[in-house]
Amino acid sequence: KEIKKEIERRKTGKDMLEYKRKQEEERTKRILEEKNREKAEDRAARERIKQQIALDRAERASRYAKAQEEAEAAKAAALQVQQAEMEAKKEALQIERSTIARIQFRLPDGSSITNNFPVDAHLEEARQFAAQTVGNTYGNFSLATMFPRREFTKDDYGKKLSDLELAPSASVVLLPAGKSTTAAVQSSGGDFWKFLGTILYPLIAVWRFISNFLFSSPPPSQTSERPHQQEHSNPSSSTTESSRQVVRKRVLEKRGEEFKKEGKIYRLRTQDDGEDDNNTWNGNSTQQM
Repeated sequence: KEIKKEIERRKTGKDMLEYKRKQEEERTKRILEEKNREKAEDRAARERIKQQIALDRAERASRYAKAQEEAEAAKAAALQVQQAEMEAKKEALQIERSTIARIQFRLPDGSSITNNFPVDAHLEEARQFAAQTVGNTYGNFSLATMFPRREFTKDDYGKKLSDLELAPSASVVLLPAGKSTTAAVQSSGGDFWKFLGTILYPLIAVWRFISNFLFSSPPPSQTSERPHQQEHSNPSSSTTESSRQVVRKRVLEKRGEEFKKEGKIYRLRTQDDGEDDNNTWNGNSTQQM
């Protein structure tokens, strides 16, 4: 009986161990399945997040592209409007130029006046405007153009400005009675030369002063000999040679005062040169002669 009991006890122990092993395996299996399920859920969640990010990027890209298209469309529309305005302005300006003649009247004193006239207006209207503006300052006058040179006659005053090629703009000169077109141009340009002479006068005065200082006038003996030389058409060579010697002598004297010769080289004198000369020629000098 004890043996049978021992056998049963051992069998029961084995069964218990087997049962525990099976429970452990089931528990481990459940843990693995739980982990695998969590991993799968995490993987699925990441995939959903990636898809959402991709959708957001695509949506932002589509919105940006749409905004760019709208901006380009607005810019193109604004450019078209601007071009249309510019073309309208050009057309209006062309129409205005085609209906208005801008005439500049150049007066004999160099000044000018400008006025607009209809292209269908006659030249007489422009002359009357000039006469009312200047009054009796220049008396009777006529009109002329410089380029090309043309002085209008009585028949021209009855013609239109467009027929006389004075539209859309032209420059007309007022010619007092008895004055030619060339004289009018010279008188109008006189003020310019006066102004230029006023600006250049100080420079000319400085140049004259410098030239008079550097290039001295000939000696009195030479100036006194000029009338005698002018009386004779062929002056003698001795007189010319003597005058040259006088000029050369004056140049050498001036050079001796202002320059110091060292061999064949001349240089400007300084205060030290004067002290050296005094030390050389003084009786108390210790320098060798």
